Amino acid sequence: MKCVHCGTQNTDDAKHCRRCGAVLPLSAEVTAVLPLPDVLDTNRTHPLSEEPDQAGTKPLHDTGPKSGPLYAHPLPVSDTQPLPRGRNFFEPLPERAIVNEGRCLVRTLQEESPLLNIYSAVSRRALAECRQCGFTRNNFGDQYCLQCGASLAGIEPIYPNYVIKETLAPDAIAIERQLAEMELHHGGALLPIETFTEIILGARRVYVVLPEPSPFTGETLPSPPELNDVINWGVQLADALAFLHKNNISFGAAHLNHMSINGKAARWFNFTSARIQTPGTRTRKAYTEDVQALMASLFVVLTGKVYTSDVQLGPPGLQALARETFTGEIASAAQLGERLRDVIAEIRRPNSYDLRVGRLTDVGHVRQLNEDSLLTLELGRVHRSVGSPFGLYVVADGMGGHSAGDVASGLAINALAQHAAATLLPFEVDDGTPTLEIEAWLREAINVANTTVHEQRKLAGTNMGTTLVMAYIADGQAYIAHVGDSRAYLVNETSIRQITIDHSLVQRLVDTKQLTLEEARVHPQRNVIYKNLGDRASVAPDMTHLELQPGDRLLLCSDGLNTVVEDARIQQLVMAAASPQEACRQLIDAANAAGGPDNITTIIVQMEPLG
Repeated sequence: MKCVHCGTQNTDDAKHCRRCGAVLPLSAEVTAVLPLPDVLDTNRTHPLSEEPDQAGTKPLHDTGPKSGPLYAHPLPVSDTQPLPRGRNFFEPLPERAIVNEGRCLVRTLQEESPLLNIYSAVSRRALAECRQCGFTRNNFGDQYCLQCGASLAGIEPIYPNYVIKETLAPDAIAIERQLAEMELHHGGALLPIETFTEIILGARRVYVVLPEPSPFTGETLPSPPELNDVINWGVQLADALAFLHKNNISFGAAHLNHMSINGKAARWFNFTSARIQTPGTRTRKAYTEDVQALMASLFVVLTGKVYTSDVQLGPPGLQALARETFTGEIASAAQLGERLRDVIAEIRRPNSYDLRVGRLTDVGHVRQLNEDSLLTLELGRVHRSVGSPFGLYVVADGMGGHSAGDVASGLAINALAQHAAATLLPFEVDDGTPTLEIEAWLREAINVANTTVHEQRKLAGTNMGTTLVMAYIADGQAYIAHVGDSRAYLVNETSIRQITIDHSLVQRLVDTKQLTLEEARVHPQRNVIYKNLGDRASVAPDMTHLELQPGDRLLLCSDGLNTVVEDARIQQLVMAAASPQEACRQLIDAANAAGGPDNITTIIVQMEPLG
């Protein structure tokens, strides 16, 4: 066995060089140990002392890889020197070494051992972080996110910090390399990014690139956290565990020192204890252990104590959740995440609230007739200073040509208004009336409207029809029913989420991965829908239920808005507006500024506490 450091020949079973004491790579650890060349290998990484015009290690001002553009970025020069080494450590890379085909610049050596060197590093390429999903591996200049398809317009370049692990023994980082090769992404987990190899000093070194965690973990928080923050961290971490479990990965280390905490964000990091699972009883046990370890960690952060049933823990819902988790009633990460969301709702739910509403419709710049219609029906109630309003909100987008589409949407709106006055209001104003099943009522109401349009369609001999999206809001709950491609969105400070799924041809093509989101937006058949009111004698709407929080906005709109204004821009305009009515005006102005090719209708309902 020849020493890669000094060139001395050693016996095959030697572990250290007899001349310099350096650790010798095992045959199972290194694929090939090559003799030191007389001339520099231009395809390997070499120290900065070697010629900078050769391929491999280069100064920062070099052009880097030819596979993608590099953007100028001033990187600080670190004064940190490599850690002192014993003679049995393999030689680490110098500071500012460039590796991974020019993509990464080594900053400092963080840890050193006979099997593993760990470095801090930074990307040399300008990347773009998606506003929608947080994916950070988009190249700066890309138009759409590689992960979710959202627009990257207006996003500034970033140069992410990394942790790079280096070894001569691939088994030392085997699980992290395996996870990197799976190319997984989740906002609640700092999963390995990629793996690569380099030939350095004649030996094959194996690497894995990891996102850099926050300096704060669940064990090293700078100050006691607020209850809301801890529960929100729990939701993010539970969602990440659910994602891992769905991909047959157990984390095996759901503890405080593996939580990267950065303000409102919490992410798992350090996946050295993770395992790829095969279905079976042992797998379910591993997943349950992850869930219980997360709950135990949250308990310690909130109370400073190890869980026991007699320790009081915040709101009643959280106390019950802890008990059910440790008794095994809550066994999945998805269940834990949903129950933590219920706790957040319990904490945030105001005793008294009001609904602020904006509504507006516009013909647009191309159509001569506005075939959209809208309905808002509200009952405001305040008793003993407690507000408990309810509202019914509808957007309908008619179709069928001149004197047909506007008739269809108008018939649907009128039928719904009459049905609500006759059947919904009595339930809302009479405390002695039995509880109304809202979802059943919504289905019934939509079929009443459908019958009205369908009968008129047969009488008139036209192909009239209408889309419809309808929301009933009371007690902080929103029940949404829809037919066609008119949409409902939930908008708040942190996100915009499409609640409904279009009953359209292009949506089916997107669902079956025959179209991307950006292709669907400009597809010539994007207006073709396969379900509407009036086409058949009965119709089955899609139903959704969600809980509104103070500050949430529910947006209902016709496709004249969302086909020309991107979701991120919708969120920006809604949240920047002084009122829901002003937000409606801003959205319609934005659609018209984009050409206004269709009628545009918007309703925005904002929930806010009273007093």
